[in-house]
Amino acid sequence: MEHKQDESAFWLKNCKVTVEGGFTAYVTLSETLLQEQNFPHLTYNGLVEHLRNNAVTFGIDMVACQQICMNPRGYIGFKQKVAVGKAPINGDNAVIDVMLEDSERVPRELEDGRVDFFDLGVVRTVRKGQILAKKKMPTEGVQGVGVNGGPIMAKPGRDYRLPQGKNTVISQDGLQLIADKDGHVSYTPRDVKIHVFDVFEVNSDIDFSVGNIDFLGNVRIRGNVLPGFRIVAAGDIEVAGNVENAVLEAGGDIIIRGGVQARGKGLIKAGGTVRARFMQGAIVESGVDVIVRDSIMHCNISAGRNIMMEAQKAVIVGGLVRAGEEVRTRTLGSPMATPTEVEVGVHPHLRTEMQELQQKMKDLHQNMDKTKKALALLDNLAGIGNQLPPDKAALRQNLTATYQHYLSEEEELMFRRSEIEAILLDTKRAKVYCYELLYGGVKLTLGQQVAYLRDTRTGPVVYGIADGELTASVVY
Repeated sequence: MEHKQDESAFWLKNCKVTVEGGFTAYVTLSETLLQEQNFPHLTYNGLVEHLRNNAVTFGIDMVACQQICMNPRGYIGFKQKVAVGKAPINGDNAVIDVMLEDSERVPRELEDGRVDFFDLGVVRTVRKGQILAKKKMPTEGVQGVGVNGGPIMAKPGRDYRLPQGKNTVISQDGLQLIADKDGHVSYTPRDVKIHVFDVFEVNSDIDFSVGNIDFLGNVRIRGNVLPGFRIVAAGDIEVAGNVENAVLEAGGDIIIRGGVQARGKGLIKAGGTVRARFMQGAIVESGVDVIVRDSIMHCNISAGRNIMMEAQKAVIVGGLVRAGEEVRTRTLGSPMATPTEVEVGVHPHLRTEMQELQQKMKDLHQNMDKTKKALALLDNLAGIGNQLPPDKAALRQNLTATYQHYLSEEEELMFRRSEIEAILLDTKRAKVYCYELLYGGVKLTLGQQVAYLRDTRTGPVVYGIADGELTASVVY
């Protein structure tokens, strides 16, 4: 009994227990023990009892404790880990599996081996009742245990909504997105929705016999689009002929089997990809890619991802072309040193979205501030007894629910903002490929790096960013 009291007194006087983060416990023997000649007989059970007296009851390391008891001098003034809790396992996020064929448009190979770059299989048909997407629910996670035996909460997985768009329904169990009618399916990852659309067809030119078109679906034009007219479609737009000084706006893709002759007027704007045979004096905004067969001349073009030239003699001359990731062409600029600007890594649509997010955050914080002030007034009115008339109590309940909704909305906006910031800082995919000739007069901007080309250079060459510097290398 006396020995046990001596050992308990020893641990109490000379052994300091510290706990970090509730998850790891350490002991440190006092440096005053260096002056001691003899120690009492120390036991594993005695040290464990001392740990328990300091609220360390879980995850005790038996080997470490025994070593301390056998050789206490080796641990004087030394911080030794003696217990580790059980780490929580965070939940898995929900997973949305889109049950659609690859949306990449692949040109059709002809019988003689040639490739038709304009037969792209634009229409994707689905039937009513067809499953468009499936959802795997998030998990809650498994809680951990601290060294004091208390729980360490796990972070539950983040839930995501099924990409429900027009003419689609969600199954009763909430795990499937189903087509509600026969039609053309359009999936735009940018707005995270799947739509099923009918197709509006015009078997002639867009002229005064037809007028402007604003349609909640896909539009197919068998002829040309004449100057001054406007076509707006929630889905895709397909034009069999040419587009002249017109406005085409599509939530999906725009396919122009002829070319665009705009002379700096009109607008071609798509949430998806824009395709054309040639572009001259065009203003183009694409959420994904701009793909042109022959030439881009004196245009102002902005693509969220890539600008691609397809023909063997493809050329970009004059104007400004901007792409989030890559620009590829055979020839860039002209022998006359025509001013030509190429920018990559700019993600124009994301920059616009970031500006919109900043404004939403500003408006949200104003509303949150007003709600907090209203709640504070009601709390003062309630007084010490926290009693309010029924109408005021109901108002306070509604305001509290509104404020919680604002907090949830703020979290979503901040999460999206952090995603966009990470993308904008990533310039490793910013590339300019030129396979034949780069003429003087070309200005290249990759992220924050700028280069002016004064002399003609023969390709194939690729410009990119390495270690924060603009580099040029040969393409093999």
